[in-house]
Amino acid sequence: MKINFKKIEVTDLDGNKSTLDISKELGNAIYKQTTDIGELDFAREIYHKGEIELSIDQIAIVHKYMDSGGFFAFVKEGVEKLLS
Repeated sequence: MKINFKKIEVTDLDGNKSTLDISKELGNAIYKQTTDIGELDFAREIYHKGEIELSIDQIAIVHKYMDSGGFFAFVKEGVEKLLS
């Protein structure tokens, strides 16, 4: 599954849609918290490329760091729509 973390669609309280670039924030969240070298490389890929092909294992990693990385619920919702 290909995801572009530079174009995450979010919706505000009035129902207006916009896009956010979370590639740097997500890449940094993984980079700063991981103890795994594979995740470290994954963080760099998200940070530098933004749009990447995700494996099932990488989808689980995104979920893990979206929950522990301090992301707001409306951003998580936008990412979740792409991952499901």
